[in-house]
Amino acid sequence: MVRAIKLFGCLTVAAFLLTGCSSEETLSCSMTDESNGISMEQVVDMTFKDDKISHVKMSVNSKATSSLIEENWDMFASMMDEQFKEKSSDGISISTDNDANNHTYKVNLEVNLEEATEDALTEYGLDGITDDNSTLEETKKEAEDSGFTCK
Repeated sequence: MVRAIKLFGCLTVAAFLLTGCSSEETLSCSMTDESNGISMEQVVDMTFKDDKISHVKMSVNSKATSSLIEENWDMFASMMDEQFKEKSSDGISISTDNDANNHTYKVNLEVNLEEATEDALTEYGLDGITDDNSTLEETKKEAEDSGFTCK
């Protein structure tokens, strides 16, 4: 019986050491902006593993708010298609959804920083993110200083 208790205690400590040493937190930031006839909502979810960013998920939802943009929706959507080509490789996944009837365009970007290559990150303006040692709190402050609301 004592041996079983000691074994259970050792297993509990080992499990705590293996799982308890690594902490994972998520920071979610959003911002809405309207200009030039387009309303844009951005939502960024960042996962921090041991206080270092490891995963980013971003969505940008654009909606026409003026008749001029609605009338030229095909041109707007074409520019967005050119800028955000769908992809799923090198740790980066991009998907788009053009709803021409409702004049909305959604872009979803997901980046696994443990798998993403530096070339792929550079392509989307994320070069240097793997070298960034900013903590969750520092990243939150920087995002809020840029106009995002974070939680």
